[in-house]
Amino acid sequence: MNLKIRNLIIILGIISCGSFAQKPTKITQPDSYRSTKNPFYWKNRMPFAGYWQQDILVNIKAELNDQSQTISGEEILTYYNNSPDTLNEVFFHLYQNSFQPGSDLDDLQKNNGVKPQYGKYESKGLCTTVEYVKVSDKPQQIVVDYSIMRVQLDKPIRSGDSVKFTIKFKTYYDDGSTRRRMKMFSVGTNLTQFDGVHWYPRIDVYDRKFGWCKDQHLNREFYGDFGEFNVELTLPANYIVEATGVLLNEKEVLPDSLRKMLDVKNFAAKPWGEASSVIIPYDSTKKKTWKYHAVNVHDFAWTADPTYRIAEAEYMGIKCIGLVQERHAGRWQNSATHLAKIIKTFSEDIGMYAYPKIVVADAEDGMEYPMLTLDGGQEPGYRYLFTHEVGHNWFFGMVGNNETYRAALDEGFTQFLTAWGMD
Repeated sequence: MNLKIRNLIIILGIISCGSFAQKPTKITQPDSYRSTKNPFYWKNRMPFAGYWQQDILVNIKAELNDQSQTISGEEILTYYNNSPDTLNEVFFHLYQNSFQPGSDLDDLQKNNGVKPQYGKYESKGLCTTVEYVKVSDKPQQIVVDYSIMRVQLDKPIRSGDSVKFTIKFKTYYDDGSTRRRMKMFSVGTNLTQFDGVHWYPRIDVYDRKFGWCKDQHLNREFYGDFGEFNVELTLPANYIVEATGVLLNEKEVLPDSLRKMLDVKNFAAKPWGEASSVIIPYDSTKKKTWKYHAVNVHDFAWTADPTYRIAEAEYMGIKCIGLVQERHAGRWQNSATHLAKIIKTFSEDIGMYAYPKIVVADAEDGMEYPMLTLDGGQEPGYRYLFTHEVGHNWFFGMVGNNETYRAALDEGFTQFLTAWGMD
């Protein structure tokens, strides 16, 4: 079939489906991924007999050191082998390890005529380091090849079995010349925003087509197993945080009195770029731990900034949150209400949004993660960026295909969604 005709038929089919879409139904959020009550767990909606995919349960406790600009943590990963195969080894992504001399990404850039400059940590090979990987308190043999870590198992994981990995790791922030998503930048005098993305050892996908999908990270697309995340993030007490998942201890870290002071409406008249006020004074001895729970996701990301101010709206019980640096708050007043319109439009025309919240965060970026997007700009121009990055939560987020293998299903379809949403 002629390619143009085929593409037109596909688009008309999508438009037709959207035009006659049923009224969206609110989704009841399950407590756990593998629950029989989870409408999105693959075993509850198998597309064909014999289908399988792997499951993960991730528990992370991590702490940000804002002075050394590092985040250290312990990850406990329960990995369920639903494949028919016996696994004698497993592989993990250490995405930040691509940002150092000698990596595949370094080689790619140099072959394209780019000479990257590396920061103080990267130049020493300090990106993400793993102290140990243990199974039943016994260290396993690991081999790190830049952004891929191989774990040779003492005992194989047989079909139908599960194994619990305990991983101690440390990830370093840096400021080399190569564009990266995990970054830090100044938001005022002695004030720094930290974005925590691709920051923990993330197990590779083992699937029915490729086996282990252990591609080196080339600063492009991603692919992960679905499951459940429980993450505790400890930071200096003056930071305001948002992340993938539901905040479990909101009354503790964001009490009503503080939430009122942080409301974006308080800063409606603030001139663009004017220095932020101090709502929570910095004290190096005081910490807060933010606790999050997320289901039906394949990744976990977070952002933290002492100057974040909060806008909030709602659509069918879904929290729609705008998170903006105070110096930009005057031009982010409609961020949450516009976000709610995006969720409404795509839920009605494409398919119901599956998560309990969505965040657009002022982070000098344009990138998507489950329930969280890092953005920039101001009204009205940021409407396009919001629509695009939030639109990624349909294919990148909820479908979660192998983006390296079929990139068009993510970026290509999201570009179509962006035009649809803006219209």
